[in-house]
Amino acid sequence: MYDSNFNKNLERFKNIHFKKSAILFATGPTIKKYKPFEGSENCIKVGLNRIYNYKNILSELDYFFFGSHYYVDKEHKSKIDKVCKKYKFTKLSASYENGSITGRGNIEPQDSIKLGAIPFENNLTHFTNDISNFAMLGHSIVFPAVQFILYTGISTLYLVGCDGGYTVGSVQSNDKHLLHWWSKFNEFKIKYYNEIKIISINPVSLKGKFIDEVIK
Repeated sequence: MYDSNFNKNLERFKNIHFKKSAILFATGPTIKKYKPFEGSENCIKVGLNRIYNYKNILSELDYFFFGSHYYVDKEHKSKIDKVCKKYKFTKLSASYENGSITGRGNIEPQDSIKLGAIPFENNLTHFTNDISNFAMLGHSIVFPAVQFILYTGISTLYLVGCDGGYTVGSVQSNDKHLLHWWSKFNEFKIKYYNEIKIISINPVSLKGKFIDEVIK
């Protein structure tokens, strides 16, 4: 694991949602098939980056993770700024990596704080179950989000729109990088959070990694 001096603000979220269920909304193509299901109204809801394109989901979020492409995509930056100013949910931004500011277009800590967000640190090699003392694995905003959610003590996590880089028209993702880290995440989950159920809603590339559930 990679020690972090920047994630102390995350300690207050430890077991904050003990034994509750959560939904993670990513923005892969299957997000368009999503329909609320029985019990979903009581779930903790977490969205990523461009979930702002789905207003019905955005308005129900409890947490919003963002960071990538903030300075390189003007339209994306503008929408992130509007979301942060309009909505009261908790906002967290990928701002540090391996002990310093990330670069690569991710939002810098001072701009994150101005938007009312919590800047956090990632690394590129290790997942962690102690996110207040160690940097979370990055590579994609989805991975710090799932580490955070598990840290809050939930009992069940539903994955929606988590397609591992799958794009419309493909049978499954050819993004070997993302799929590699999803496999590593599954190993991490089994070791540290084996009692927690993870359910993929309408899975494509993640089919067979967790519990599959098709909702038409």
